[in-house]
Amino acid sequence: MTTPEVYYLHIHGEQKGPYTQPQVDHLLNSGLIAEETLFWREGLDQWQPVTSLVIRRMQPNRWARWLTVLGITVVLLILAQFFGPITLIGWRETNQHDFTPRAAYWRARDAVRNGALAPGALVDFQEIAAATVQMKAPDTARIRVRGEVTEKDGRPRTAAWEVTMKFDPAAREWSRLTVQEVAPTP
Repeated sequence: MTTPEVYYLHIHGEQKGPYTQPQVDHLLNSGLIAEETLFWREGLDQWQPVTSLVIRRMQPNRWARWLTVLGITVVLLILAQFFGPITLIGWRETNQHDFTPRAAYWRARDAVRNGALAPGALVDFQEIAAATVQMKAPDTARIRVRGEVTEKDGRPRTAAWEVTMKFDPAAREWSRLTVQEVAPTP
């Protein structure tokens, strides 16, 4: 049975060890010891550079790591620029849990988008300032929203909808009662 060779390292003026060759390799290639570190083993007359015992492998380029991180960040920012507004609008339309005019407006938009448009049609709603929201005690609201509809065939048109919503205070949820397209007013 053979015993593995053991090596001693000269680190910061002190003799450290014993180490095996794989351990010395790891220390060198992980950057824990410098290339100028000296080693000695039984049978050697003098200390020798550790690079004569193990091969220094190429270290990964630190700039490559930072460039990769930068590239991923740029891609994420581009995706956020494109999908961020769409995601925010979807979140606003579906996550309104208060009996307020603003919450009624956003839920009415969702009701129109998911209940009053022909398949394949897209709508670009006007801002909340162009909407009319009437809160009716104790738990209903009538909302008039306006927007530009692009039909499936690409034809644009101006449209308006009258939406009646009911609020359930216990569940803190809005539900649509009616959605009706009406003549748009200037």
